[in-house]
Amino acid sequence: MSVDSVPKTHKGIYLYGVLAALGGSSVGYDTGAISGIMTMDLFAERFLGDESQSPYRSGLLVALMLLTATLGGLLSGNLCDIISRKYTILLGTWVFALGCLFEIIGTNFAMLLVGRLFVGFGQGFLTNAIPLYHAEIAHPAIRGRLITLFSATSSVGTVVGYFVTFGTNQLTNDWCWRAPFVIHLALCMVISFAYILPFSPRWLIDKGRLEEARQVLAELYQRDIDHPLVTQEFNIVLSEIQHEKAFGNRTYAELFRGTNLRRTLFALFAGNGAAFTGTSGISYYSPQIMQQAGLSATGISLVASGASNIVALISTMLTLAFIDKIGRKFVFASGAFIMASTMYIVGALFQTYHAALDAEGDIGLSNVNARNCVIAFIFIFQLAYAFSWGPVAYIYPAEILNQRTRAKGLALAYGLNWAISIFMTFVMPIFMANTIYGGYYFFGATCSLLFIGVFFMPETKGYSLEQIDRMFNPKVDLDTTHSIETTSKKSPNMSPSNEV
Repeated sequence: MSVDSVPKTHKGIYLYGVLAALGGSSVGYDTGAISGIMTMDLFAERFLGDESQSPYRSGLLVALMLLTATLGGLLSGNLCDIISRKYTILLGTWVFALGCLFEIIGTNFAMLLVGRLFVGFGQGFLTNAIPLYHAEIAHPAIRGRLITLFSATSSVGTVVGYFVTFGTNQLTNDWCWRAPFVIHLALCMVISFAYILPFSPRWLIDKGRLEEARQVLAELYQRDIDHPLVTQEFNIVLSEIQHEKAFGNRTYAELFRGTNLRRTLFALFAGNGAAFTGTSGISYYSPQIMQQAGLSATGISLVASGASNIVALISTMLTLAFIDKIGRKFVFASGAFIMASTMYIVGALFQTYHAALDAEGDIGLSNVNARNCVIAFIFIFQLAYAFSWGPVAYIYPAEILNQRTRAKGLALAYGLNWAISIFMTFVMPIFMANTIYGGYYFFGATCSLLFIGVFFMPETKGYSLEQIDRMFNPKVDLDTTHSIETTSKKSPNMSPSNEV
């Protein structure tokens, strides 16, 4: 490939990538805000009931939201194919806003629950559509970091959510929990500016809107519409999609047939593995974990939880900077190993040093050194997740699936992720109320299994989406093969490349 044919800048791609990724801030803000809100006394008195009801109501509040997130994630596959990736992002934002409205006006547990159900649908739509959109507008050289933008903005949102609730926790009326929901509604309105996003060029080509696709490619690469780079990329994607359309209508069943089966299993392992780490339980109940570790004041536990998420944000930003250089497998394996180690250690500390903290029988850590160690290892766990499975579990499935199956495959990978999170999140308060340490051993075991599974995954760093397709389906249409090989000037064994 000549020097002139390589994009001199990715500013156009980054511009739209950042705008689309703002939806991640809404997802993250919800996690941070609801975690803090559920520790507030006024909120607990109104919605969670007495001590016998509280663990189950709080678990139900989170679990049912995750249920609709699962449904939203599964529905988003068809939505992304029918109404486009762009409009699915907008739909997710508007449904999120409707959920926030119900949360603001909620006067009882039922109304709050309705709001959380709508929030779940919004999360399900956004967590599928945004990484999918990023994967399809990105140049191979920056695809990893572009998809990581979703995790980065989500981490920013989580930190903001924690510290907003820390501030409103000082209020002595219902605005202590209503105000964070109002801010979330305003954030959703801002994210609605995603309306100016261009459509995915691959989606446009798939729908036969060829001239629009050329214009979008020219805009993304900041070149004239007749520039060789634009023509070359257009022809590669067009050939690939024409080949895929020869197989007829898309169905979920084809994800599990032929050469698609292996890539679907890898996508499901990566996407659902993120939920099996236990991060949803740790994140949603981080303030309660901090309190159980010995930080008795709600405000202090919120600050500690928020600080741990600042560390996670920094970790995600490092991944954003280096993921396209160090590859996916190393990040997956190192993250799983560190998370497993921290969970085993935290479980052992709670098992060894737990004691009754007061006359009411509340259990926690009375040993100061053990408490400090638990807090430190919770920080390390969140850092490891934010460095590895948090962002890369969105990257890998979006890369390894082909154009024909990508939307539906991601719907399964991310939709089932929410389903698994239902279980992981619902059992966490029950573990905390009964065994205090059992949940950490459980999460440690699941992370150990993830560490082993990573070694069976192929690396995708540096390959174009069309080249990744050829890893699993080398007997593609000859015109497609010739176009790709002529463009990238690669040998048949296809070594990684930063070229289009």
